[in-house]
Amino acid sequence: MGVVISMRGICALVCALTVGALAFVDSGSAHAEPQLPRIVQYTENIGTFGDHDFCRGSLNLGTVAPKDKRGVVRLTVASFGFTGNGPGWKRDPNCRFNLNYFVISAAVPYEWVSVPVSFGPRPGQKYVREIFTGSGVVDLGVGTAPLNQGKGTPKSFGTGMYMIVP
Repeated sequence: MGVVISMRGICALVCALTVGALAFVDSGSAHAEPQLPRIVQYTENIGTFGDHDFCRGSLNLGTVAPKDKRGVVRLTVASFGFTGNGPGWKRDPNCRFNLNYFVISAAVPYEWVSVPVSFGPRPGQKYVREIFTGSGVVDLGVGTAPLNQGKGTPKSFGTGMYMIVP
């Protein structure tokens, strides 16, 4: 009888060990709300465009675990500022699109959520949402799509991250 180890099992083990090591290394940081240790597949910044007058900009993703809630991730999407071209942008300097995110974990087999958001030219505007993920290893993906399509055609490359949620 031989032991069969799948690539998926090896990847899960490596991810868990890496995130655990990151948690140990980052445990001494003095932040108000420390970011969850995570392995980011692409980037924590997403560039996207919106619904009118060539509006475009980029977003930064942050994930923290609220101290009073187990198995919950607070996803914060902060704008670096959006811009546009033309008279329509001067009349309405708000770039609108759907923010899509998905969660895969032991407690949540698969959940996809699409939320309409709007960002203007001022950097630092935020969208914050608490997501139930359950405790343990979590796969969280974030991207954008047009307002009228929900989960439809992507407007950004998107990103994904693995993290351990308390």
